[in-house]
Amino acid sequence: MVGARLVDTETSFEHIQTVRQTVVTYGLPLAYCVDNHAIFRFVLHQGVHVHYRVREDEGEIQFRRALESLGVGMIYTGKRQAQAKGKIEKMFDYFQRRLPYLCEKQKVMDLGQAQNILDDLVRYYNDQRVHEETGQVPSRRWEEGVAQGKGKVRPLEASIDLDAVFSLHRYRKVRKDGTVMFMGKKWPTGRPEGTPITLCLIPHQKFMIYRDGKKLWEYHL
Repeated sequence: MVGARLVDTETSFEHIQTVRQTVVTYGLPLAYCVDNHAIFRFVLHQGVHVHYRVREDEGEIQFRRALESLGVGMIYTGKRQAQAKGKIEKMFDYFQRRLPYLCEKQKVMDLGQAQNILDDLVRYYNDQRVHEETGQVPSRRWEEGVAQGKGKVRPLEASIDLDAVFSLHRYRKVRKDGTVMFMGKKWPTGRPEGTPITLCLIPHQKFMIYRDGKKLWEYHL
């Protein structure tokens, strides 16, 4: 289990934050295997919006844009084909049967406490539990595979701007007064009218203004 987070609401941002947690810890995989949830299907190609069911607050492009910018592909399971991800569902079942029971037993009242329990479960699953099929502890099997040259995970380059990649992107053009409108306010950009810029939002924390991959400004919320 390479990443596990409990959140109030399932959104694109929460999904990409889980990806961030994973790639920082383990590196970049060749691809992510995902289901057909709308969050994973929304993408932008050459300025043309292609989407399925996506709420407006999900923004323009998010999960797939983040992965594609890192050179990570996406593999979709077949619709209504549970057998396509049987091993994944079996792993989920392990946690789904234990986490609610332990939360109730310990009278957990908030997500932070529940996350601590989940973290303990993941550590046990990865580092102590002997897998029923392989007969090995998962983390040791992982390490052996890497040592034998079987690993395909690439290291995450230190130069990558993680906040820019793992944020919600919005696209704007600079107004006559050199500002852009965002969240009901005007924000200065220092660029001439008509300049296309990218707003990279980390909800409840900050957003950054980028032009051609270069950060121009950072505003804290």
